[in-house]
Amino acid sequence: MVDVWFVVATLLTPVFAEYAKIRVKAEKQFNFIVAAGIFFLLSIGFTADFMVNLAGASYIWGVYLFEFLGWLFLLIGVLWAVFAGLLK
Repeated sequence: MVDVWFVVATLLTPVFAEYAKIRVKAEKQFNFIVAAGIFFLLSIGFTADFMVNLAGASYIWGVYLFEFLGWLFLLIGVLWAVFAGLLK
């Protein structure tokens, strides 16, 4: 399970990159990182109490799906940003 603080840190990454003036060099990569944060937020939303009571045990598939997409987007964004930073 993804923690709320991890989601906040993921969503604040582009803000700190803007302050450090490195977001201009890797705009697309940071968009992937923000999308990962949104997917993580959606996976936390599936664990809400009303969703668990409404969907029974099938809510866990939504958690798995959005966590997988979040980790995939985060991996792509971070690796792409690192390689773009090394090439420039």
